[in-house]
Amino acid sequence: MSIKVSVIIPVYNVEKYLSVCLESVLNQSLKDIEIICINDGSKDNSRKILEKYQVLDSRIIIIDKSNGGYGAACNCGLRLASGKYTAIVESDDFIDIEMLKDLYNMAESNGADIVKSAYYEYRDGIEENSSLKINWSNDYKMPENIFRIKDCPQFLYFHPSIWSCLYKTEFLKQNGICFVEAKGAGWADNPFQVKTLCRADKILYTDNAYYHYRITNPESSSTVVNINNPFDRSDEIHMFLDENSINDENLLAHLYKREFSYIDIVLACITPDLVNYAYDKIFALIRRMNEKIVNNNKYINDYEKRAYRECKTKEGLIRKMHEVKSRPDNIAQRAVVN
Repeated sequence: MSIKVSVIIPVYNVEKYLSVCLESVLNQSLKDIEIICINDGSKDNSRKILEKYQVLDSRIIIIDKSNGGYGAACNCGLRLASGKYTAIVESDDFIDIEMLKDLYNMAESNGADIVKSAYYEYRDGIEENSSLKINWSNDYKMPENIFRIKDCPQFLYFHPSIWSCLYKTEFLKQNGICFVEAKGAGWADNPFQVKTLCRADKILYTDNAYYHYRITNPESSSTVVNINNPFDRSDEIHMFLDENSINDENLLAHLYKREFSYIDIVLACITPDLVNYAYDKIFALIRRMNEKIVNNNKYINDYEKRAYRECKTKEGLIRKMHEVKSRPDNIAQRAVVN
């Protein structure tokens, strides 16, 4: 059987959600797939659940490794992928039955390096579950045909959502694209998104949504902010841009927008004892930005320009921290430092 899609599923202590995830992949209408499950040192019953499904379906491949984090697990899967295209499904999420078939057909019809779709934010509810479609077309004019990232730079500001995509495997391998191997989740999806979008010659977007991204898993890394992660990943992204002479003003503007959101995320959860540590990180990030782009680019809004000015001083940063923490939509998170 010729493998059309390799599905990589990094697995770490997800016994509560893993069966739903696996069944959604096994039931795909596209049957010519391999399912590479990387058991990243799970200590719960995740390994036993994988074994149960492997007995039922030989398309499941189980790889055991010591815990190395999300990026290392995904890289292990990328090295083994033999399909024409590669997909990543996180093990506490699930996908609609037509996802792989539809994205595969779009990729084949358009010769795309990447096909990216809208997705759902999925919330577990006490009485009923709910899904909210994240559809960027509500706020932005999205490309209807094949494009390059310079034609639609806002993708560098959107949620990375690297799992709502299909990637041509040859494209990933030829460009040496892999994940940062940081601890835990480590925000490894951020540089992966930037590298794939900036390297791709042919990107296709669809407003159809198939992927259900679970945002209510209490064990998810999204409930904890390691202060180092956003700033380390930002450093790596800019290193990649410098090494590849990528300096388009609009691309940088959208990366700055992302970095301003990093600042808000960190300020929303830090405690007073971490203010000095956070200030040093934030000031270094601000100092790297091109002031002319921040002040003059049409994509940088007034809120972001004000954040740029405020975060140059510790007093301004503290004022901004109080502002962010007082927002009614602020979600309390825990902040840690390696």
